[in-house]
Amino acid sequence: MKLLPRLSWPLVLLCACNSNGAEGGTRTPPADTTAELMIDVSAPVSRIDERYLSFAVDSAQVVGGLFWSAEPVAQLIGQERQPVYDFKRPRLRALAAELAPAFLRIGGSDADRLLYDMGENPVAEEDLPEGFEFVLTADQVDGIFEFAEALGFDVMFTLSAGPGVRDEQGDWTPDMARQLLEYVSSNEYEVTLWELGNEWDRFPIILGVPATPEMAVREFAAVRTLLGEHYNDFKLGGTSGAYWPSIGELVPMYGPFMEMGGGDSLDVVTWHYYPTQSERGGVLRTDPWERGILLDPEALDVALKWADEVIGYRDAHAPGLPVWLGESGHAQFGGQPGASDAFEGTFWWLDQLGALARRDIKVSVRQTLSGSNYGMIDDVTLEPRPDYWASVLWRRLMGQRVLDVVRTAVDDLVRVYAHCSYRRPGAVTVLAINLDEENNVRIEIDGISNVEREIYVLTSNALDSSELMLNGTLLRDENGVLPSLEPEQIGAKPADIPSHAMAFVVYPNANAPACQ
Repeated sequence: MKLLPRLSWPLVLLCACNSNGAEGGTRTPPADTTAELMIDVSAPVSRIDERYLSFAVDSAQVVGGLFWSAEPVAQLIGQERQPVYDFKRPRLRALAAELAPAFLRIGGSDADRLLYDMGENPVAEEDLPEGFEFVLTADQVDGIFEFAEALGFDVMFTLSAGPGVRDEQGDWTPDMARQLLEYVSSNEYEVTLWELGNEWDRFPIILGVPATPEMAVREFAAVRTLLGEHYNDFKLGGTSGAYWPSIGELVPMYGPFMEMGGGDSLDVVTWHYYPTQSERGGVLRTDPWERGILLDPEALDVALKWADEVIGYRDAHAPGLPVWLGESGHAQFGGQPGASDAFEGTFWWLDQLGALARRDIKVSVRQTLSGSNYGMIDDVTLEPRPDYWASVLWRRLMGQRVLDVVRTAVDDLVRVYAHCSYRRPGAVTVLAINLDEENNVRIEIDGISNVEREIYVLTSNALDSSELMLNGTLLRDENGVLPSLEPEQIGAKPADIPSHAMAFVVYPNANAPACQ
């Protein structure tokens, strides 16, 4: 047997068989299989942005447009009228503040249907010119930036590239965007990343705009010129192409766009990805959601296939540009009820965060903070969903420096990621995801101190449950105030993860050279 090169210390996982299959509780049955890994703590393999875990509020929500209906009936785009998003809700603000620092992305399909009117008496919807459906007002822009500035978020904003801002020849015109830029600049609001258009590969279907790579190259160059008129320092991201699991982009854009020099206009390469599609997608679905599909390692790994494609285009034509996942959720078309908003979705969410950080994707933007089934918070009740609690723990425990986990004899149902701990020099946090519905898993690391290990075990009573337990205790907020979220101090005891569960295990005394 060929031996692997010696790394700093091995991580040994003992997969313990248990026939009960219960979802909750911590158990220590005898181990009957062994899975071995090693973590290289000599140097990080990648370094993500401190705002890696970020989130969106959809443009349709901001303006009170059409968003996904509560019932999962077939719809290409949202069909249910929304109230104008209330950024001032105290409980929402308290919950969101726990995710800072992060990016707040304002975008989505309706970003390309907005008319910007920064005047005191904005145009009524019934009087909108052809090509527009909704109005973005000065009050709504003020609300975005007040929320972001008060809570420590940086704004990403998608400028319209829809039919309303195109001339008779179909070319993008800068006049409306200039009006918004002047308003933003005059109020000294800061936008960290600008985008042009949402998901160019879907323009022909969603907007009736026959987008081509040549068009995108011209128009990203044009918006870069416009931004240069208003800022000495700015960042532009694109092309925000949407990747579907089985087919990738609907219309190939990234490859030709980058080959034609489109990357010269970009500061960040952005792409979108949804691993499944909810019932709302109807006959359009190529990758329909099924119960448990995202507990299949092969389905989870598809994200890496498309990430590698985007990274490959970047490496070939615009080396050095960071790659961001600009939009992602558990299921396209608003999320799947009883899955995207439940415990089942959390396995996907934490796994994708870990996997893409390992691939050096610098930022991952979750669709949405609140709204529809893929929101981390229920927008009506403001109850935090399982993914919200998991996100808070990621935010508190997983640092920017990503460590290499080398698999030697690991069960595919055990997914393991490791980072330097957040703001704890020398410490290491391991994220272990147990997809197995029958077997428990035990984590042991040789060669470092196991005396003061801390464990955060996430379980629930069922995959479709909206409740999440931390170390056996049900998680609830009190009007936006979170419980302490303290770990179990296990010392030298086994770090056991039940079947169908996830855990963060912190090694505060690891003294990892990469984490100093």
